[in-house]
Amino acid sequence: MPKILIIEDDQWILQSLELYFSQSWFEVILCDNGTDAMDRFREVLPDLIVLDINLPGKDWITIAWEIREIDNTPIIILSARWREEDKIMALDLGADDYVSKPFSPRELLARIKSVLKRVGILTNWTDGKVLVFNTIELDLKHFELRVSGLWIKATKTEFLLLKYMIEHKDEVILREKLMKEIMWYDNYLYDRTIDTHVKNLRKKLWEAMSIDTIRGVGYKVS
Repeated sequence: MPKILIIEDDQWILQSLELYFSQSWFEVILCDNGTDAMDRFREVLPDLIVLDINLPGKDWITIAWEIREIDNTPIIILSARWREEDKIMALDLGADDYVSKPFSPRELLARIKSVLKRVGILTNWTDGKVLVFNTIELDLKHFELRVSGLWIKATKTEFLLLKYMIEHKDEVILREKLMKEIMWYDNYLYDRTIDTHVKNLRKKLWEAMSIDTIRGVGYKVS
């Protein structure tokens, strides 16, 4: 799941974007000042940064320059300024897009997806691919799980676990490998909690998939 770091001092915008983007299956990390921006960047290593121009503390030009010195993470600039000179400056500093305020979350989300597709991050998640296993359908574009045609509510962690299991259905799924693949999203996925997630999946999938535990090793699906 792509991680979006939003650096913006307007709390209403921060909370609105966090809610909207989280519902679209993005992990959202917030920072409300320029002073802490680089520390947050190094801490979370986001897939994309939304950077406001008017920030308390360190200014946006310095932040953008410091990021470009060490990484090519896509940057989308937010600004209430409409002047062409501001847009050109942002693009010259390495920004990938420039969004003027006021804007709708829907427009910004579309621009984020466009940038992430361009750099290859969203390729595997938004190409309309549907994973099928027995009567299970896993819609990767809309993040929906259907069993025998019926929509089944699944948490994000369950969805990712099931995706990995279907993709490795012909293998013995090593527990350590499974955890490593999912922990980039769920930092609270530990050795004991993964059993709970698998148990919940078994209940939701009924006879559509058998998830067998191989003691001391991992799982095998059939």
